[in-house]
Amino acid sequence: MISLCCFESAAKHLSFTRASEELFMTQSAVSRQIKKLEQSLGCELFERVKQRLKLTQAGSDYAAQVSQILEQLELQTAKLRKKISGRLVVGVEDALTTRWLIPKLHDFQRLYPEIETEIITDVHQLYTQRDGYDIGILCGDGKWPEMQSQFLMPENLVAICSPSLFERYGPVVSPIDVLNYPFIHQTARPSTTRYWLHEAGLSPEQIDALPGLRLEHFRLVVDAAMQGLGLSVVPRYFIEDELNRGVLVMACSQALSCSDNYYVVHHESRQLDPQINVFAQWLLSWGGSARPAGQLVD
Repeated sequence: MISLCCFESAAKHLSFTRASEELFMTQSAVSRQIKKLEQSLGCELFERVKQRLKLTQAGSDYAAQVSQILEQLELQTAKLRKKISGRLVVGVEDALTTRWLIPKLHDFQRLYPEIETEIITDVHQLYTQRDGYDIGILCGDGKWPEMQSQFLMPENLVAICSPSLFERYGPVVSPIDVLNYPFIHQTARPSTTRYWLHEAGLSPEQIDALPGLRLEHFRLVVDAAMQGLGLSVVPRYFIEDELNRGVLVMACSQALSCSDNYYVVHHESRQLDPQINVFAQWLLSWGGSARPAGQLVD
C-alpha cells in the first residue's frame, strides 16, 4: 500500500522530492518504494528526460487507475474512521518519539481525528509497567509476557560525523575503522557505541579503556558530532533530518543491524480494540524489514 501511495504522489508532482515532503518520508525511501513497485510489476513507471522526471506510457496508464482506486478507498475508509473515537495512551521511548513518531503523528491525526492521543516516554514504565499504556513500541526480541508483538523496524546503527571531519579522516570501510577518528561514546540505553565496537571485535575492557568524549543521551551525541568533536554511532532513524540537511554524514556507507529490533506491542486481551488496531496498522505502514544481527546493510 505504501508503494502505491508513493507512486501516486510522485506521479502527481513528477518529483520524488515533493512526494517525500507530502508523505513525510525521505526522498530515498520514496525512491526505494517506487523501485520495489516497478520490480513487482516488471516495468518502468518513470524515466528521466533532460534531468526531469517523466512518466512512461505504462506509468501514465497505471497512475490514472491507482489515483482513482486510492480516492475511492479513502472515501470508504473515511466513513469507517468516523466511528472510531476515544483516548489512546501510547508508550514510546523519548528518542524514538522525538525523532521518529512525532514527525509522522499528524498523519494519524488527519486519518483519525476523533482519537485523542497521549504519549508517555518513561522507560521504566514502558518495560516494567506495561498496563500503563494501551499500545507501545518496545526494543527487544519481541517476547514480553502477556503482550502481543508485531515487528515494526530494525535497529540499524550508523557511524556519523561532521562533513569536515569526514574530509579529514576519510571513509570507514570496516567497523573497527571508527577508531581512526576521535570517538564520542554514547553511555546510556544500552550503548550503541559499545554494540558497534563489540561487533568490531573489542572486549568490554578494551572498550572501557578507549579515550574519547563520553555523553549519555543521543541529542548530546549528535550535537557534539555536528560540532566536529568526533565520530559516533547512533540509530539511523535519529539522524535522518541531519543527513538530509548535510550537517552530518555517514562515515560508513553501510549500517550495522542489531540483535534487538522495534516491535509494536499491546496486551493480549486488547487485540480486538479498534483504537489499538488502527494505530498498530498505521505504525506498521511506516516500518521496515528485519535484517540478521551483526550484519552490515545498505
